[in-house]
Amino acid sequence: MTNNKNILNEKVAKEPVFSVPENYFDQFALQIDQQIGYQHHVFNHKLLRSWMYVAAMFVGVVIVGQVYYSIRQKNLAQNAENYESYVLSQVDETSMVDYYVEQSNASDQK
Repeated sequence: MTNNKNILNEKVAKEPVFSVPENYFDQFALQIDQQIGYQHHVFNHKLLRSWMYVAAMFVGVVIVGQVYYSIRQKNLAQNAENYESYVLSQVDETSMVDYYVEQSNASDQK
């Protein structure tokens, strides 16, 4: 009996149990896709790229506009401060004292 097992093991080990057709795995993925009805969708990268450029330009315009607006507001505030300093530098001290005294007298009379 052991002699029969050895012969069987030697015979099975030498002969291929399963066989695969030649070049079967070369087209395996394509065959599976065809069998399940998979359709490969081509994504239009040019369309995505153009939308990305438009979005990037929009963000750039918004950022540049915000920077310009903040610089303009800063300059306007600085100009107002400079104008106030200039006007106060043109008025002599006695005129300012007289103005404040008149204002305090007017508020006391009310």
